[in-house]
Amino acid sequence: MIYQNVKKSRILSGIAPSGDGTLHIGNYLGAVKQFKEFAKNNECFLFIADLHALTTIQDRAILQKNTETLILNELALLGDLTNITFFRQSDVPMHTELQSILNNVTPLGLLRRAHAYKDKLEKDLPEEEINLGLFNYPILMAADILLYKPNFVPVGKDQKQHVEICRDIAERFNKTFKKKVFPLPEPYIPEEVAVVMGTDGKRKMSKSLGNIISIFDEESVIRKQVMSTYTDPTRIHPTDPGHIEGNMVFSYLDFFGDKRQVDSLKEKYKKGKVSDVEVKNYLFESLMRTFKEARARYRELSANPDMVKKILKDGAQKAHEVASQTMAEVRDTTGLTNQYSFFRY
Repeated sequence: MIYQNVKKSRILSGIAPSGDGTLHIGNYLGAVKQFKEFAKNNECFLFIADLHALTTIQDRAILQKNTETLILNELALLGDLTNITFFRQSDVPMHTELQSILNNVTPLGLLRRAHAYKDKLEKDLPEEEINLGLFNYPILMAADILLYKPNFVPVGKDQKQHVEICRDIAERFNKTFKKKVFPLPEPYIPEEVAVVMGTDGKRKMSKSLGNIISIFDEESVIRKQVMSTYTDPTRIHPTDPGHIEGNMVFSYLDFFGDKRQVDSLKEKYKKGKVSDVEVKNYLFESLMRTFKEARARYRELSANPDMVKKILKDGAQKAHEVASQTMAEVRDTTGLTNQYSFFRY
């Protein structure tokens, strides 16, 4: 069980409304599924990182649509929000307040080593063209994390560095002000689902690469995506023995199919006793069964915006309570609070 070492802890995660905001089975396996498991035994905070999206999305209509779509996708997949505080980053202003304070203990060199910044430079983008939001991205992410003092932060391998930078910033703050305000969070990367390959069998699943299987699209769209999934190129006829290794249909069935049925199909496939079409049909049926309730919730939430607003409002209120406690401590520790202070969270 990949979650056995994460018990009775506070878990925090955020997801930015990049792309068009829709989630695919790679997102589900790589993030949502594990978060649902965490929520069974832990206190979980999950936020939509809309402020982070401003580093790359600077079109009002696109950001609005992406954010709304992502909110619906996440809520539909999560279902039961017991133990989950779900909110939007921009609804809790303490995120940017803490970022401003952390700016003053974060060395420039630490940010220059960040992958996102270095990637932009490697793409021949002049440094003067890189917006400060992208450069400061790790500080806002540190603020996102440290506000809630989580024990663990589930991230992909490509985000591990940001949690490490967050720990460096927290240590510098604690050392500078001679008080352990921030505990150091641990990154959590389950190896089993760290990277989900796309339907082409060559690259990580990504909407921009067109190698995804959707969750909330029309059934006809999903069926087409499944039918185009990479199998065994050496297999010419259904009666030819097939290979399981590298066959993306079976890779997905290991997650979504019934184990006994999948094991049986694997044996038949290796002996040339089942066709690619039959196996793909079973994958399609398995996906429809797995996401049946989520697809129904998606339709219900889409038709009830007030329901979605209430979930976000309740989540923001809970997040506000926790973040306020942290910021009151930060203000007092830094000296921003004095005998003339009247503002209180």
